Amino acid sequence: MSQTDALPVTEPSAVAVVEDTPHAHGSCENCHTALHGHYCHTCGQSSHNPLKHFGHAVEEVFESFWHLDGRIFRTLRELLVPGRVAVNFLKGRRVGYVQPLRLFVILTLFTFFVGKLTVHADDIRLNSGDNALFATAQTAQEVEAMRVAQVAKIEGQHGGSPTATAAFAVAVAAVNTAAAQRTAELQQQAQPAAQGTTEVTINRAAQATGRATERHGGTFFNSDINGKPWDPETNPVVFSSMPQFVNNWLNRRLANGQANVERMGGKTDLYVQAVLTALPGALFFLMPLFALVLRAAYLGRGIGYLEHLVVALYSHAWLMLVLLSSFLTMGITHAAGSLVISALGNLVIVLLWLSVPVYLLWMQQRVYGGRWWVTLSRYVFIGSIYFWLVVFVVMYAVLAGVSA
Repeated sequence: MSQTDALPVTEPSAVAVVEDTPHAHGSCENCHTALHGHYCHTCGQSSHNPLKHFGHAVEEVFESFWHLDGRIFRTLRELLVPGRVAVNFLKGRRVGYVQPLRLFVILTLFTFFVGKLTVHADDIRLNSGDNALFATAQTAQEVEAMRVAQVAKIEGQHGGSPTATAAFAVAVAAVNTAAAQRTAELQQQAQPAAQGTTEVTINRAAQATGRATERHGGTFFNSDINGKPWDPETNPVVFSSMPQFVNNWLNRRLANGQANVERMGGKTDLYVQAVLTALPGALFFLMPLFALVLRAAYLGRGIGYLEHLVVALYSHAWLMLVLLSSFLTMGITHAAGSLVISALGNLVIVLLWLSVPVYLLWMQQRVYGGRWWVTLSRYVFIGSIYFWLVVFVVMYAVLAGVSA
């Protein structure tokens, strides 16, 4: 036997295996740390590059999808119990829940996306489609009588349906605007002697042009500025106390609103869609304000503003769930086209919104504690302020939607 054959065959040592491990996995492409596994122990990035292998790309997409969905489903399931998610999150048990701001953003965007698909309002026609509704009125008293009768007619068409609420508000506003314009015309016509013949002719021509415009659309802003008709370029609205860029922005929005109203005309559904587009952004402004109201109601409890903001976000996430359920119910009942299903759908919507004040009161008691009668008094205080905040937000959404 040769000396070479006599040498013992040895297995690689454990140390060699450990030393080879970093070389087998390489280094992290993000922070260049030597890898000891499939994930970097410094930054957490995976060693799989989805751009190098199609299978890795598919795996990463589905892994992220199911991981996110698992947390969303758990959060939504526990959100059905008033205050549970907010209490657990504030106590530090956060890993199993979607972050409150992210959840609110996801639900808000998805809710109003579904709303734009399912909520549609039929046009409420005025006087069989004649937009010159008050043209035959010769006195201010006749205008008022016709306005009251027309509003009553619109209320009869409205019928209490939740889907027609926005259309009802737009139609009533259009009637009131048309009545005010006709009253102003009659007042101008009552004093022709004070004007020259040429001026009278010009005014009547302008009124005729205005009525012709109304037959094709409407008016968003119709006020005189310094005794002359408003114009964004030649006769804009100017507030001396405001910076110039604010005045420019205001006149630009007024011009956009006028163009949009002329474009949309009497199509009520276009106004509803515009409002639904503007509402998500308006709701984001509501969150910090509502958190301030909560802080004012619970002063001296040692609770920080950000903790109140968490409560505000999760409570409004619940409101988005209710609104989403309402939109879906409207879509189903509209697609079914059955009176029975429509009645059941309306009942479901009513029950959903009746549950909202109960849920919010229960949530407030569970999160903040205290005696029920004290919680109820604070709830009334918060609700009264919140009502006016919602009114402001809706008005802003209407104006922003039409003047976008």
